[in-house]
Formats: sequence, C-alpha cells, structure tokens
Amino acid sequence: MKDSYMEYMVRKKITVKDHLIRISMIVLTVFFFLLSIVIQPSLIIAGILAAVTYFVVFPSTDLEYEYLYCDKQITVDKIMAKSKRKQVAVYDTDKIELLAPVNSFRLKAFEHRTLREVPLWSLKEDDHVPYVMIYEGNQKVILDLPAEFVKMVQNAAPRKVYFD
Repeated sequence: MKDSYMEYMVRKKITVKDHLIRISMIVLTVFFFLLSIVIQPSLIIAGILAAVTYFVVFPSTDLEYEYLYCDKQITVDKIMAKSKRKQVAVYDTDKIELLAPVNSFRLKAFEHRTLREVPLWSLKEDDHVPYVMIYEGNQKVILDLPAEFVKMVQNAAPRKVYFD
C-alpha cells in the first residue's frame, strides 16, 4: 500500500487580546525605561525585565499551525513568530472517533460528553469551515483542514471521516 503524505500550514488570526498583550508590553517597557531615566536609575532593571518579557510573550501572539499527514498520523506543529517550532500533538487515525465539519449533524451525538477542547485552528471566519476531531473519547480538536487533507485521512479511516 502506498503511504500518503501531505502538509498544510495555516496562520492564526491575531485577536484583540493578542494586540492588547503586545501594546501593554510595549507601554510597560517604555514606561519603566523613561521612569528609570527621569526618577530612579535602579528602575532600569524593571525596564529590562519588561523588554525580555515582551520578547518571550510576542512569539506566542504570532502563530502558525502546520498540519502533517503521514503514515496514518496527523501531526500538528506550532510555529511561533516564524522562528520557533514546537510539536503540539500527534493524532493516530486509529484513535479518531469522528472527523467532521464543525457544523455537522454528526457532532450532536457528542454534545452530552465532557470533552477537552483543543483549538488548533486559525480562528478565521471566511469561506471555509473548520473540522472537529473527536479523539480518544475525551478531546475535541478543532483543525483548519483542506478537503484534500481530509480525503487522505478518510482513506485511512473511512467510517470515521465525513464531509457533510
């Protein structure tokens, strides 16, 4: 049997919360540096700490998700600020209970369950519909998958993947 391989990348929408975090970190950094110049030179340490915090926090507000399908596994990587990559999760197709669009009637059967929601999608509300994957009976994973990607997963797990 021929192995299937596909990768797909999606950029996460920068939310109002992300903008507020960025702006507040910049304001704090500038405030402490100005305060250290005008009032107390020892406050320069607080300014340096605020600047370091900004460079730690900023990458987490600029995200891309890369979905990779290979050998009956879906791997999700998080790319922060186009420089740091971190593997978020690996999902085995044998453990998927359901993969369907977020507006599918098939998800009604899982409404009574307590599922941990794992949002790994762009948050963009344009012409596409994100997919929901019920995984191992306890996770509700939201992914931005193109139709070709879903078709590959359907080939590996035909009774678990739907396009409706």
